[in-house]
Amino acid sequence: MRTLALIAASALALSAAACSDQHAQQIKEGAAAAGQDIKEAASEIKNDPDVKEAGTALKESTKETAADLKVAAGDAVDAAKEAGAKAGDKAQEAGKDITRESKEAGTAAKKEVHEATK
Repeated sequence: MRTLALIAASALALSAAACSDQHAQQIKEGAAAAGQDIKEAASEIKNDPDVKEAGTALKESTKETAADLKVAAGDAVDAAKEAGAKAGDKAQEAGKDITRESKEAGTAAKKEVHEATK
């Protein structure tokens, strides 16, 4: 009886192992097929004319945007230089006015002192 039970258990284990190996092989084949499907889909996407056109449009748009930004930066630098030059001119003009007014005030004060000491 023991021998019969041992044989039955061995047969069941071998059967389970065979099923397990068969199941593992099926999973392996399924994974390989899925991998191949993904590879083919990626290739189709890569070669799709609409995708290529979108990529080209994106590249061109990026180049145009970069050129526009470069022009805008140049304009900003020019505007800053112009504003700086105007501010410098106004400061120089204000300095001249202060110098002139100081000289005039000094001359007037000298004149008043001279008149007072006569």
